[in-house]
Amino acid sequence: MSNSKKLSPIYLQSIKIYEDPLNQRDLIREENNGKIGIYCWINKKTDKIYIGSGDPLYLRISDYYQAWYYLSHSNLYIVRALFKYGMSNFSLVILEYCKSDDLIKCEQKWIDKFKPEYNINPTAGNTKGYKHTIEAIEKMREIALGRKHTEDVKNLMSKSRMGKNNPFYGKKHSEESLALLKDAALRRINPPVSGIKVEITDLETKITTVYDSIRKAASGIGSDIKTILRREKLQIDKGINTPYKKRYIIIIKR
Repeated sequence: MSNSKKLSPIYLQSIKIYEDPLNQRDLIREENNGKIGIYCWINKKTDKIYIGSGDPLYLRISDYYQAWYYLSHSNLYIVRALFKYGMSNFSLVILEYCKSDDLIKCEQKWIDKFKPEYNINPTAGNTKGYKHTIEAIEKMREIALGRKHTEDVKNLMSKSRMGKNNPFYGKKHSEESLALLKDAALRRINPPVSGIKVEITDLETKITTVYDSIRKAASGIGSDIKTILRREKLQIDKGINTPYKKRYIIIIKR
């Protein structure tokens, strides 16, 4: 990264800078585990930025390392940019730590100040003016009511993603994003159980714990291996990651 970029206002005003987030995940978790705050993705090629918030912070950031998140959020500008350029061409900075009650106010302050190009709308914690896709609306309804897609909805979802309506129409995935997609596909077939790290975030304590096997992770939250594997399949197939026992967010790192 050039010195001129390091001296730009958003770098100067940040409290932590990760110039290689693709390979600094462990450090990012260590330094932000259990904290609440505002983060920013900076495209090293274009200088465009995205500002977001997390409560807890690391749990939110960890989404960007998950294949299922990219597959289910391809309508977001920042996701498209990470697909196009690859995470290696982004810096991640932490702008501020704050209290949970002040999170939206703090995020709005930074959005107003830097006017991030990748944010869908200029209002923190608000989707006003953003039109959900048919698929997104049905997913939210499914989560709330436990319903399955009707054939009519499936047909509408399919049509809504055809041709120019597809967010990746006329585009190609970067090698990095293709690797993520390949990894997601491989995980569908008889995933091994032992030796796989599992991140579990306790929403009550806001602490993320990394277990070195699925068996140990299951034991740590009073569950079983099959339940955790079923939840991973749900993440990949449905693009959702609801808290287990309304408390634990589970992410398997393969």
